[in-house]
Amino acid sequence: MHKIIKLWLVFFTYFSVLPLFVNTAKASHEELPIQNAQRIISLAPHLTEMVYSAGAGDKLIGVVNYSDYPEKALSKPIIGSYNSINIESIIQLKPDLILTWRSGNRSQDSTRLKELQTKLGFVIWESDIETLEDIPVLIQSIGKMAGTQVQANSNAESLQTKLKSLRMKYSTKKPIKTFYQIWNNPLITMGKKQFISQGIEVCGGKNIFDDLGGLTGPVSIETVILRNPDILLMGGRKSFQQEWLKTWEKYPQINAVKHNQIHLLNNNLYQRPTARFINALEPLCNVIDSAR
Repeated sequence: MHKIIKLWLVFFTYFSVLPLFVNTAKASHEELPIQNAQRIISLAPHLTEMVYSAGAGDKLIGVVNYSDYPEKALSKPIIGSYNSINIESIIQLKPDLILTWRSGNRSQDSTRLKELQTKLGFVIWESDIETLEDIPVLIQSIGKMAGTQVQANSNAESLQTKLKSLRMKYSTKKPIKTFYQIWNNPLITMGKKQFISQGIEVCGGKNIFDDLGGLTGPVSIETVILRNPDILLMGGRKSFQQEWLKTWEKYPQINAVKHNQIHLLNNNLYQRPTARFINALEPLCNVIDSAR
């Protein structure tokens, strides 16, 4: 059981909170290396989701572990994990485009792929994300490379509209002091630049640990009590959340506890920086708004 919990924590922390930082504004204007790609491999679960958002899911021929959304992705051949890919499997699949995750894939895997790139004739496209607005930009770029611009642009424009609308709606509302729990032992939360924290900010929430030095880190219950959040948001798997809830109920001096503002979130919606995350922001905003 402890091994399962440890593996889940490693997975959630890595895929949800690693730095997502590339200048995708540049990517939206750059000369893309390929058009009308027919055989695409994705080397990260969030990239797999974005390929489908770009309308190119039928061109996806290989993915990594945990590429579990949409459901169709589960039928795709698995060529390893984000940090340990099977180069031989990739060669056998004969891709023409490989989407890589700059801050997640192992440098030695990326180096090996680049060594084979010219010889085997595939294109490698590296990406990361820095802001929520970069998500639709990346979807558009994938659509351009896959020749599915119509659907990609339509989905991207919808996401851009949602983000802009939510920012306008909540920009003048009272900030709500918010604590988001990633894990319980040790107690882990996130800093200002982590993408879930950016989503909370869109909703007019204020991360009480926006001064945290890294993207995530351990904090003490005493500090949470001192900073006194108006709302507590529970991430993590549903099977863990009830235990976490019981822990917080021991601290009625916290405003969020006193006013029954502890919310158990559907972690599947908020664990990756994808279209799903942006589409799930409105219900998150409604939850935060309930604390006003």
